[in-house]
Amino acid sequence: MDVNHIIKGYQIIKILGKGGFGIVYLVQKENKYFALKKISNITKEKLMHYQELLDKLYQIKSEFVIKYYELFVENSCIYIVMEYGGNSNLKNYIEQKKPILIEENIIKGIIIQICLGLKEIHKNKLVHRDLTPDNIFMDDNYKIKIGDFGISKILTTTKNYAKSQVGKHHYLAPEIEKGEKYNNKVDIYSLGCVIYELFTLKEYYNIENNKETINLDIYNQKWQNLIDLALKDDFNKRPIIEEIYSYIEEEINNNKNEIICFYFKKNKD
Repeated sequence: MDVNHIIKGYQIIKILGKGGFGIVYLVQKENKYFALKKISNITKEKLMHYQELLDKLYQIKSEFVIKYYELFVENSCIYIVMEYGGNSNLKNYIEQKKPILIEENIIKGIIIQICLGLKEIHKNKLVHRDLTPDNIFMDDNYKIKIGDFGISKILTTTKNYAKSQVGKHHYLAPEIEKGEKYNNKVDIYSLGCVIYELFTLKEYYNIENNKETINLDIYNQKWQNLIDLALKDDFNKRPIIEEIYSYIEEEINNNKNEIICFYFKKNKD
């Protein structure tokens, strides 16, 4: 679609990104900006999947998760209207920071927001399955929003398991790579990879001789402990998101005003 093309009242501004699951546009309607995802090659099964997925996403009430507004079909394509997460994401931020390590207070605020968002996702029996820095949007005030649920899986109960192989290789839990059954703890493994990357500015590889600890001369040991917990090869030994939340709850309580206020304001340093 060309710039200025209008579909169902949404004016196309520009392309935000392309991927295997469709094209995402920046659109405008009634002086508000949205992201519009176009999915081609529509099938009955694909439409049912996205309708079911959006029914779940509508129920998520978290400021740390991208909001979804509507789904419609035009010209044999599915269109999904969602909150516009901005021009940047966690991956861009990490790349821009290299080679200077990120301040611990900033990382702490980012981790807490991701955990709060993931807690709501899992509470609604969804597995994200593609939790990577590319899909975690962040504005200039360090405000985090988890997005891109294109390959998410709905679990009818929290103990249900899935088996399809999806996601980006560097962030995949071992059970997915082995083609084994898995549950929402694959997101915990991905979270561990993201946290590792925030502290080291390097992607985590599940290869023994490539594993490094974070710089303990700069950062608190508790973050390495959290990474080690999240990156257990045996998913039965990984914590669930509520346990991770409890692990960092002291940080949340001790720094509530800092997290809610400071990180959502422009850093003027």
